[in-house]
Amino acid sequence: MNINSEIKSNIHLYVILELAIKSLQHDQKLFESFTVKRPYLSLCERQIEILKDEFQKVKRALLKQGVKYENYEVVKKNECMYYFLCRGEIIPFHYHGELLKKQVERKIQLTWSNFKGDSQHESIRNNEIPFR
Repeated sequence: MNINSEIKSNIHLYVILELAIKSLQHDQKLFESFTVKRPYLSLCERQIEILKDEFQKVKRALLKQGVKYENYEVVKKNECMYYFLCRGEIIPFHYHGELLKKQVERKIQLTWSNFKGDSQHESIRNNEIPFR
């Protein structure tokens, strides 16, 4: 089956968002062991919330186009396949682990850069020294 570039890009974004959310949820569990965990957890929760919202939008857009996530399979140590059901036909998407990892990291960094200024302390934003 031949699918258009919009569907392909939405499928690719779906995969990246899913992995970014899982990665941040894993980090969130690791932060639980920190003595001073509140700032890390709140940043992580906010990032997960933003990514989940975007993930739901992409998922809905795919469903409107007749595309649904079907399955995930590890092919080799550093390769995987994602399968999507598109109008009754299963379409495979092959991913190389390192390339996918870089794209997930980039998505997390982009999300981070979009809201990090909002979470900084006011005195730090104004280049003031908080303690004298």
